[in-house]
Amino acid sequence: MAAKPSAPGGSPLPALHVTNGDAVVPELAAAAGVAPRDVLVWRDVLHDGPVPAGLGADALARVRARHLTAPSWSHAGDVEVSEQAALAMLRDRDARLAAHPPAAEVVLWFEDDLFDDLLRAQVEDRLAQRTNGATTVTRVRLKHPPRGDLLAALAAREPIEPDPSAFAALRSSDPRAWLGVPGFERLLEELPDVRTGLGRLERQILEALRDGPLTPADLFVAATAGEDPPWAGDATVFALAADLAPLVRFTDGRYELTPEGGAVLDGTATRPPIDRWLGGVHLGPGQPDWAWDAAARRPVRLD
Repeated sequence: MAAKPSAPGGSPLPALHVTNGDAVVPELAAAAGVAPRDVLVWRDVLHDGPVPAGLGADALARVRARHLTAPSWSHAGDVEVSEQAALAMLRDRDARLAAHPPAAEVVLWFEDDLFDDLLRAQVEDRLAQRTNGATTVTRVRLKHPPRGDLLAALAAREPIEPDPSAFAALRSSDPRAWLGVPGFERLLEELPDVRTGLGRLERQILEALRDGPLTPADLFVAATAGEDPPWAGDATVFALAADLAPLVRFTDGRYELTPEGGAVLDGTATRPPIDRWLGGVHLGPGQPDWAWDAAARRPVRLD
């Protein structure tokens, strides 16, 4: 690595460490020699809900805060958060990145999976807009647990040029823009299947419930068991399960498959379109009718 840039007084400018979630922060901070509060956690779930093009940072934060506190999401986690609180969190996150000195390093700690790929795409987009080459941006390839030696991983970090193209592709209203974008293969499978009308994770939720009701914890484990690498959190699974009604219902603390859901799994029915966003793609009644053709491995426009 090149020598660290210095402040006017001669002391090195501290790097900003950016990562994907709170769980890794204590280990990361110890490896980087910083306080946990100084690590910037880039919070969002960009694989679900609207990420439309044409909006600045604050307008997009408003859209995302509204989505993250919609009924299915607000009841999916352990703690309910108001739209105002979610917006404040997103604004604070954005402001911390924007305020980092242009001459100081930004270190991106992200795993290789769909969740992290989309978060990193947004961070790189923001950095590409503000750095003009002045900021040294490096990436640590964070392993899924067990993490291994994070100090060695930090020492092996690689300089990267922030690339806004992946985030621009995510925000496109045409999912064909996702083709060929590294890491977006799994996102394409979340489009409604041409036969069932289900995204892949939705289908896995129904399949997990085929043999009987499951508690939330058991549903999460069963529905995500086939994901390699893992990327979906429990709140994602529970939010999708809530939106799967009437194919799924939640009673007495357990999720269960309904006869309507069984018919979709058996291929005798198709899940009706619902109003849903994936990135910049607005799906549902009255919107362009996009679906995923698993055989052709590409999105298709339905007549």
